Amino acid sequence: MDCIVRINEELGGDFFYLGLEPLEPIADIRPGRFFMVRCSQSADPFLRRPMSVADYKKDGSGFGLLVQIAGWGTSLLSTLVPWDRIDVIGPFGTNFEVPDKARSVWSVAGGSGVAPFLGLVDHTEGHVDHTVFLGARTSELLIYADRLKDRGASVITATEDGSAGEHGLVTEPLIKKLDSGEKPDVIFTCGPTPMMRAVAQIAEAHGIKCSVSLENRMACGFGACVGCVTKKRGEDNYITVCSRGPVFDSFEVEI
Repeated sequence: MDCIVRINEELGGDFFYLGLEPLEPIADIRPGRFFMVRCSQSADPFLRRPMSVADYKKDGSGFGLLVQIAGWGTSLLSTLVPWDRIDVIGPFGTNFEVPDKARSVWSVAGGSGVAPFLGLVDHTEGHVDHTVFLGARTSELLIYADRLKDRGASVITATEDGSAGEHGLVTEPLIKKLDSGEKPDVIFTCGPTPMMRAVAQIAEAHGIKCSVSLENRMACGFGACVGCVTKKRGEDNYITVCSRGPVFDSFEVEI
């Protein structure tokens, strides 16, 4: 489906935000789901790139993508200007789901992993207390901390070089908050695999339900190429992240 570029905003570091308006409303956009994005009008690059939904309108008339330049395809996307057109397929995959009776949600994000939590905070504001633990290597790579605060979330930041927030890994303030006696109904996490593995282990040790959003490399987006498989926990079977995920219960998959 063709979308019109409404916004291309540089965010610092290698990040930029694309605000898109589809020619027709798109149903079932949810936090954690993703689009397969064509990066140019030519066949180079040939493969689409998977992009997690950031914010979105409930009526499907607009949505945003948080993109980090990581190669040729994303570099091309960074050159788009308002009124350009971009072709997307989707949305695909599972999403983060807040339990009906939940009153407290903690989300742990690393770098571009903050993307799905923008929409999650937007569309649960006033219904749950949301705390976002946001980590990055440096302050330049901390994306959307202020926006999350403006939407009513409590934001706790950590940087590995100590340039903003707590000095260290984002899991450290998470552990401190749990050790203080606070406990959420559910923990969501998205970002680098080692971070998500640590978050899942911490959640399980405290008896807290945890959902993880895996970021395996994808080529097709709907399970045909079997290029994004991950191992099921406690089994020898593998499942495709694009069609069975990307959001999984942490007990379901090996991270």
